[in-house]
Amino acid sequence: ADVRRMLLAQKAYAEGAYALCLLGAQLADDAATAPTEEERSKAFELLDFLTPMIKSWPSEYGPKANSLAIQVLGGSGYVNEHPVEMMYRDNRLNPIHEGTTGIQSLDLLARKVPQHGLAGYNACLAAIEVTIAETGSEPQLAEFSAALADAVSLLKQVTESLLGGMVEKNIDLVLANSVKYLDLFGNVVIAWLWLRQGAVASLALSGDVHDSEEKFYRGKLQAMQYFYRYELPEISVWAKILLDLDDTCYTMSPDWF
Repeated sequence: ADVRRMLLAQKAYAEGAYALCLLGAQLADDAATAPTEEERSKAFELLDFLTPMIKSWPSEYGPKANSLAIQVLGGSGYVNEHPVEMMYRDNRLNPIHEGTTGIQSLDLLARKVPQHGLAGYNACLAAIEVTIAETGSEPQLAEFSAALADAVSLLKQVTESLLGGMVEKNIDLVLANSVKYLDLFGNVVIAWLWLRQGAVASLALSGDVHDSEEKFYRGKLQAMQYFYRYELPEISVWAKILLDLDDTCYTMSPDWF
């Protein structure tokens, strides 16, 4: 069961990240080739907003998947002649050369969220809420739709608190925890993309599918379930740190290291 847990986590990370990158590619195409200027503008606005997460979430969770792959294979996975060790070493660079995760978090919270009157932020939440509305009455998806709705509500609360804190309190203290905000928002977006995949899988399974296709779609639903039950709930801990304006890292003295 523990090996299945590690393989399922890798599937949830890799396919969730892949879906995010494909969404970015779709938005890039739409920003350039959509039929109307309004559609092109909307696509660019959402792509611009999502860029810090497109850069950082796959970069952070890719090495986590690689690390689990090594753990599954034990000592043979650890030796540097083995592919998964090389994949970990290669992918560990991504959180650095994608602009560094910390810089992406500052870009998201201090620039992308408030810019253009919160236009990108609101567009992202609106897209997520469309999926919630479409899946809320589906028996196989209702649990996850409700969980995503709760996550969006928490995200809104955190965002409003942080935007107010940057104006009324100490902006450096707020930004000291910006990576946790990036983590929180990223997990909400990946949960959204998993729910979209779950909706496609659920619809496909309601019809006549080949045995191999059935396994593919059931794997999608199981990975979605894993992400919602194991990964998404972590945002509650991160939200508390953010809402409390926790100063643990900010007040750490260099002399104490």
